[in-house]
Amino acid sequence: MVSLVYQRRAIPIYFRLLPLKGNSNLAQQKSVLEPVLALLKEFKIVVLGDREFCSVDLAKWLSEEAKVYLSLRLKKNEYVELEEQIWFQLKELKLAPGTALFYEGVRVTKTKGYGNFNLAAKHCRKYRQKSAKEPWYILTNLKSLSAATKAYSRRMGIEEMCA
Repeated sequence: MVSLVYQRRAIPIYFRLLPLKGNSNLAQQKSVLEPVLALLKEFKIVVLGDREFCSVDLAKWLSEEAKVYLSLRLKKNEYVELEEQIWFQLKELKLAPGTALFYEGVRVTKTKGYGNFNLAAKHCRKYRQKSAKEPWYILTNLKSLSAATKAYSRRMGIEEMCA
């Protein structure tokens, strides 16, 4: 499903039922996104995706071919390269609540090694004795931590304490 975020509300504008359980593949994701991107081509578009859409192939397509901004949440077991030939899993960052990091020009996945993305990592602070269970690891082509996390926080208006 593709939704348009307007005034903190997600308005569904396009969907397709898929005959499967689990994550969709790149071809299926593109088939849903292409008509919407064509319709909205005159506007600044930021594609937001949760861990269902954490495909690095999708990020590469959105950035290079569709030419839109993106903030896609990665799974904590994803590998990234921050320094040449030094790969680690995101969960190894061990972010404490209230901390955030931003890396530019990272490569993602050991096998494909896609590069030139930015990584925003943020573990929301404790609020009323509660904190998010896991940090956000966001693959993005936006230029700052605040832009990436602000965009991602608009995904269905969730996790308000983290904006």
